[in-house]
Order: sequence, then structure tokens, then C-alpha cells
Amino acid sequence: MHYLFYCRNGLVASSLPAASRPYPEVNTTLFKTSAAKAITLMDDANLVMKKITASNSFSNELMTAAQQSNQAEVEKLIQSAGIKKKPKITYNPDGITMNFQDYVGDRECCHIILQLRWV
Repeated sequence: MHYLFYCRNGLVASSLPAASRPYPEVNTTLFKTSAAKAITLMDDANLVMKKITASNSFSNELMTAAQQSNQAEVEKLIQSAGIKKKPKITYNPDGITMNFQDYVGDRECCHIILQLRWV
């Protein structure tokens, strides 16, 4: 959420002392939860990257499936890396994008976007 305040002479939000700013009180609960969930997402992204770098056959199968627009096979291969959260996967002739995201309740709290090129 962003706040802008105007008065007759223009924007005044930046000239207010810190104590007068219209921000809510600091509550780190969601912030810390988001960070913890982001660590898990980074672990998942790391598993995929390790599998790609460690296995020529996996890399070949993943690229081939993507280049054939075989979404089900691409998702199956990514899942086989041992990840916990299934990412949104897109690909094009240049590479693949995996968007790992997590939620607190029904609100997205964090996401990690992994883009890897093959051309």
C-alpha cells in the first residue's frame, strides 16, 4: 500500500518527521513468516538447479519436453527434483522460467523467480 499526501504547496510526505509518517506500527510477524517461506522456496529452486547441473539426461529431457511444449512432462521432471512447492512454469525458445510462490492464508507472501536460458 502506498500513501501520497498533497497540500497546497505540493507533496509533503517526505518532509514529515519520521514519527508523523502515516505508516502502520511495525509488526514483523508477516515479514518474518515471508522470509521463512522464501528460504523454503530457495531450497526448492536450488534442488532444481542442482539436478540440472548434475544430470545431462535430466537437462536433455527437460529441454526436449519444453521445446516440444509438453507441459505435463516439464512439470513432472521439475517435480522429480524433490521440490515441495510446485512452481508456475513457462518456457520459450530462449529458456525456462519457474515462479516459486507461497502464501500466508490467501495472501501471497513471497516468490522466487528462476529464469534459466538455453539459447
